[in-house]
Amino acid sequence: MGYRLYGYVIGKEVHFEIDNGRLYRLPQGSTEKYFMFGSVLFNHTMLQLFIYLLQHGRQNIVTKEELLRVVWEENDLVPSTQRLWQVLKNLNRRLSLLGLPEDFITSVRGSGYCINYVDITPIYYRVSELHHHPEEIKES
Repeated sequence: MGYRLYGYVIGKEVHFEIDNGRLYRLPQGSTEKYFMFGSVLFNHTMLQLFIYLLQHGRQNIVTKEELLRVVWEENDLVPSTQRLWQVLKNLNRRLSLLGLPEDFITSVRGSGYCINYVDITPIYYRVSELHHHPEEIKES
């Protein structure tokens, strides 16, 4: 048996499910009878960029060249520094709609980009040998 990455909890209230690309905020501990549910939609490029940065940019700086190769070229898109900047700007704007900082993804001058937020918890689920997936993590 192994484990497969399901998604992430960002802070206490923002949840991201990788397989269906859902990012939503569920307020915790509200004493109110009603609460506001927030959700963000991604286009394909923005979703791929967000997933890649969550997987690789939380503890490391990801270079612009790496992002252009992995997110654009490997998805048969024409890479462009201007397009990368636009998608990152729009992604940060959408993340801020759910209460995350406007610099959640930040530029490290001359190096690349990283996630500028420490309270991110990956969520895994157990998979059986019958349902093997390439992103599976084997138990030790």
